[in-house]
Amino acid sequence: MKDIIKVLGAYGGKTETKSTTCYQISKSTIIDAGNILFSLADDAKYIDHIFITHTHFDHIVDIPLLIDTFFELRETPITIYGLKDTLQSLKNHIFNQDIWPDFHEIDLISKQEKAIVFQEIEIGQTIQIDDCTIKPIKNNHTHSSCGYVVTKHENSIFFTSDTYISKDIWNEVNKNNSIKSLVIDVSFPSRLNELAKESKHLTPKLLKEEITTKLHRDDVVIYINHLKPIFVDEIKKELDALIDKKYKVLILKDGDIINIVENRIYQTQYKKDLYIEELNQIGYALTSEKNLDILMDKILTAAKKLTNADAGTFYLMSDDEKSLQFTAVQTDSLNFRLGGIYDPVPWPNLKLYYEDGTPNDINISVHCALNDKLINIPDVYSSKKYTFEGAKAFDSSTGYTTKSMLVVPMKNHENDVIGVLQLINKQDDNGNFCEFTSADEKLILSMSSQAAVIVTNTKLMQDLEELLNAFMRAIATAIGEKSKYTAGHINRVAELSTMIAQEINNDTQGIYKNKFFTQEQLREIDVAAWMHDIGKITTPEYVVDKSKKLETIYDRINTVKVKFELLKKEKELDFLKKSLSCNQNEKDTLEEKFEKEIEKLNDDLEFIKESNTGSEFMSDDKIERIVSISQYQITLEGKRTNLLTKDEVKNLCIKKGTLTDEERFIINNHAKVSYDMLASLPYPKKLRNVPQIAGGHHEKICGGGYPFGLKGDEISFESRILAIADIFEALTAHDRPYKNANSLNTSMKILSFMAKDEELDKDLIKFFVDKKIHLKYAKDNLNQNQIDEVTVDFDNL
Repeated sequence: MKDIIKVLGAYGGKTETKSTTCYQISKSTIIDAGNILFSLADDAKYIDHIFITHTHFDHIVDIPLLIDTFFELRETPITIYGLKDTLQSLKNHIFNQDIWPDFHEIDLISKQEKAIVFQEIEIGQTIQIDDCTIKPIKNNHTHSSCGYVVTKHENSIFFTSDTYISKDIWNEVNKNNSIKSLVIDVSFPSRLNELAKESKHLTPKLLKEEITTKLHRDDVVIYINHLKPIFVDEIKKELDALIDKKYKVLILKDGDIINIVENRIYQTQYKKDLYIEELNQIGYALTSEKNLDILMDKILTAAKKLTNADAGTFYLMSDDEKSLQFTAVQTDSLNFRLGGIYDPVPWPNLKLYYEDGTPNDINISVHCALNDKLINIPDVYSSKKYTFEGAKAFDSSTGYTTKSMLVVPMKNHENDVIGVLQLINKQDDNGNFCEFTSADEKLILSMSSQAAVIVTNTKLMQDLEELLNAFMRAIATAIGEKSKYTAGHINRVAELSTMIAQEINNDTQGIYKNKFFTQEQLREIDVAAWMHDIGKITTPEYVVDKSKKLETIYDRINTVKVKFELLKKEKELDFLKKSLSCNQNEKDTLEEKFEKEIEKLNDDLEFIKESNTGSEFMSDDKIERIVSISQYQITLEGKRTNLLTKDEVKNLCIKKGTLTDEERFIINNHAKVSYDMLASLPYPKKLRNVPQIAGGHHEKICGGGYPFGLKGDEISFESRILAIADIFEALTAHDRPYKNANSLNTSMKILSFMAKDEELDKDLIKFFVDKKIHLKYAKDNLNQNQIDEVTVDFDNL
């Protein structure tokens, strides 16, 4: 507290939010005792000196409570300073065995000294305590009343205490140039002038008269205190209206901090309110953080800030719950940072148990975790219970000195210890290392509980994210087991969709300069791309991978070949039978006919084999030939039947590709199945559009797509991206069993046709080309012989 004064109580009465007069001028010293315990909490035990202005109750109320609360802990007396009559009043009316025990006659437990010592002082006398000089000054209130001039490093502040009109106060201010600020009483509004006169308090009007007639300086800041709570607003308005603006007049509040060098106040609240606000801010900062590494660093930083600790370590319980892992280490005075957002902590985990199964209780952090126990060590080097090997090794290597330590378990909502917060070297107001207080313990317990829940939730979200990723990989693997090319297709469509979306985000000047995907939206597109063909898991393998028209579970071309061989054997047998009863000329004629029939059958079989590939468009004349061939008769199982069955004819007559209408419906239906499967899953808000994006990748801008026949703006922008990625991958893929890979130029030509026919989004196709996304993709995914020059004109789509 080098240059500051803390306002523990600023009012002349007490309410739920306002407290009576009390000022802390150093760690051990206060003026008046109207609000010690509530404002200082456990730190009140450090108060050794109390200067009393007078014995009105609002100025002494906490004196008897203070000594009573900390009596057992005290090793030195509390010294109470005051004028002779002031001290006598305390003895007669408070510490008299009737109102309160006579502590100035009771010895401390640890020493043969009285619990309270009364120190009589006189007006004008100077008392030196720590870095403060305190001088009593006569005021105008009760018979035995005074104010105090407090000087710190040649800067003074004058506490008048309760007062009425007084020349002594202004004489002191005028002659003592070290006084930079004056804390003066204004208790009542001016309309209660008679009450103020009788009780000897100032009003705004009286203060104005005192300032204008008796103050000969304009460089003194005037702080107003002792306002009666009921009149606060009225007094403020009066002061604003009455006091000349050339005088700096400010009203004090509980919790304010006065800097006597800078001549200003820091507007604060009670410590409790400050900490609550700090906890709220920390809670918001932590809950808004999704990155676990950053979260660890924030938690440790926040814990140090709350307790004013110089250093700290954050441990997390390992997944197997057998050790504590270093996740963040900080020492502010050394500018030392490891873990979190900085370099990883290289130190080994702290084992919870030895090899024989006994707990590692000599390590303080381990003991804290195993026993769910808060541990507060005032002085590490004086403690015998724990080894502190890590702290001492750190001190030895860096020259640091570990003194105090507060170790707190972090428990989640299920009351499980998930980690440990270790705080080191609390700092007092002068920057000296001191022990952590009970208030620190309560604060960190509260914060650590909050942080533990947030860490648990963050890890849970990461685990769920990993689960989703694993699920997508499992689905891709499952589909890959059915169809090797589909697994590769899924990977590449996801890659290409992300490339397009990222390039849109990078577009700051073009058509999509106002379009931007957040990280969550990019993730949504990625998930939709990975899941877009999930419906194929229900599609029969022979349909998914149907590389030939006659293929089902196997390629029936082999059956057709056998039937052709049987037919040829029939022809041969018929020829041989007829040859037995013929002359040579007839036999020659029959043989020539037989050879022509066999040649025709061989030619027909080759035609069937070519038709089975599905690589060329089937014209009507080719279909007629298939039908004609099918009507060849063959004997099977003693019955005469057509060479080709109706189903074989139907498949061989497929005009384009290898799929029948029914099979194409099954394939197309995968989009509907994909949508239905995905729509049945419970998504978090950030992924709720996945079913719609994935399910719409076969829709067409012009309509007529599937599964819902959407048109134009009914198709989402994300689905349009996915559609381009899906088609471009399919066109360029070189792992399809049913077609040859297209060259890059051919693929782009087909894309341009689809854009012109309004099957695909024209603007997106142009963007795809302008940003050379096709070339970037081709470089990593196409065979070198596929990458030819693109000659397609996309400007006139």
